[in-house]
Amino acid sequence: MTDLTLKWWLAAVLGGAGCGLAGFFLLALNVPFLAVCLAHAALAGAVLALALGWPVLPGAFGGALLAAAVLGPLADRVRVGANVMSGLLFSLTLGLAFLGIGLMDTARAPAMGLIWGNLLLLDWRRLAAVAAVTVTGLAMTAVYLRPLRAVLFDRRIAWTSGLPAGAITYALLAWCGLAVTVNLEAVGGLMLYSLLVNPAAAARQITTKFSAVLALSVGLAAGSACGGLALSLGLGWPAGASIVLVSSGVFAVAAGPRLWRSGA
Repeated sequence: MTDLTLKWWLAAVLGGAGCGLAGFFLLALNVPFLAVCLAHAALAGAVLALALGWPVLPGAFGGALLAAAVLGPLADRVRVGANVMSGLLFSLTLGLAFLGIGLMDTARAPAMGLIWGNLLLLDWRRLAAVAAVTVTGLAMTAVYLRPLRAVLFDRRIAWTSGLPAGAITYALLAWCGLAVTVNLEAVGGLMLYSLLVNPAAAARQITTKFSAVLALSVGLAAGSACGGLALSLGLGWPAGASIVLVSSGVFAVAAGPRLWRSGA
């Protein structure tokens, strides 16, 4: 295995695992649409950074962090449901991203690349960022599994038990925004939603146990990314789109037995 192919497979495993963990958190918080909102907010921030000649990653994280802040503390204060606020922000950030691309003169090609993504073009520096975010998220989950489980089960009960439920929730949203940011260039802003949600949703079809769903979400997402990479290398298809197809197939396979039983 060459250094180039090693980099691709490491990116698939680490990026997929990070997206699977983020997807697990977002579904457990009952805000699945937040995944697509964070992806498009990161895309809008990255486009703005390109237009201004700034580094892409800080701009993308700034967009995702701003969306997480709006969907966390501000949504709580104005008493608007997170899914409603996600829908409002989704349309705004998508419009801003495409407006920025349309107004660009010189950086349009890199901006379009952020929309579709290309795991095969990820360099070692970006891979290091993906690895750092994923390992941090997994370590955080392992160390704080009990309080995380309590908050994800019911924020109000966790708060009455003395846990800082709000702070933990906002920290999770911020980390999810970071996970989206570092995977933006590999999978693409328009397709990250599938890798975030499909594996976690598939895990819920297989089991309802907290730890099992968590482990399956991470494993199925990493497997989906690797399967998409293999499909891309074998057939010459775009890597981001291939990952989406495989993750969708994973959900279909996981949901199939339940659909069959319910129809029987």
